Amino acid sequence: FREERRRLYRRIRVDITGLVSGANTIAHGITKRETPAQGAAPIEERVLLTSIVAVHRTQAADATNLYYTVDSGAGTTISVYVTV
Repeated sequence: FREERRRLYRRIRVDITGLVSGANTIAHGITKRETPAQGAAPIEERVLLTSIVAVHRTQAADATNLYYTVDSGAGTTISVYVTV
C-alpha cells in the first residue's frame, strides 16, 4: 500500500507456531525490496492471537528478528502483521 506521500509499504503476515513460555526470539526473514540481501526492520507490528494465552512484545523488531514473550502455555500460535 502507499501512504499519502506516495511511499510504498508492504504488509506481511508472519505465522508463528510452537512458542514457549517466556521470551521468544523469532527470525522473520523479511528482506528489503531494493536490496534483497539485506534484512528489513519492521516499522509496525500487529499481533493476531490464535491461541488463548497472553502474549506481548518484548522489544521492537529489528532487521532479523521479532521478540515476543508468552506468559504461560507452551505451543502457543500467533500471527503477526508486519509493515516494512
